[in-house]
Amino acid sequence: MQNRRRAPNEITPQSEDTGLFKKDLGQFRVSLVPHIKRSSRGDLVVRGYLNDKQEIFVVFAGRRAKDALAVETRVNSMFAQATQAAVRSGSRPPEVNQIRLGVHVEGAWRSRFQRDVSGWDHRSYQLLASRWAFADAEGMTNLGGRPPFS
Repeated sequence: MQNRRRAPNEITPQSEDTGLFKKDLGQFRVSLVPHIKRSSRGDLVVRGYLNDKQEIFVVFAGRRAKDALAVETRVNSMFAQATQAAVRSGSRPPEVNQIRLGVHVEGAWRSRFQRDVSGWDHRSYQLLASRWAFADAEGMTNLGGRPPFS
């Protein structure tokens, strides 16, 4: 299969945003959980919930992945604090889905299909984050990202 990706030094902010934000932007309130991974391209992918029901993945892609370090740090510290509190109290550690960080995200949707072991395709949704805001440990609003190039 031919690799059609551009070399990293050829990617401009405008070409990056053209590839990422193909649909209209919207504003969404999501709850992120400490289930975090990095894609092969270095994008930060965080599992979360839309309206506390629908499981989604929020993708901080391209140059915005560096800006999302504050989100990653906050979610990981919330998990560490909850785990330490459980150890101190002698109770079981919390489940990952119980720890949630509320984030306002401006971004665009894309759907992905993944085939399970029995051969069925399952749809998952990814929210490509353009800009975001959340409360840090001190309650101050933390802003990140930038609007896409037009």
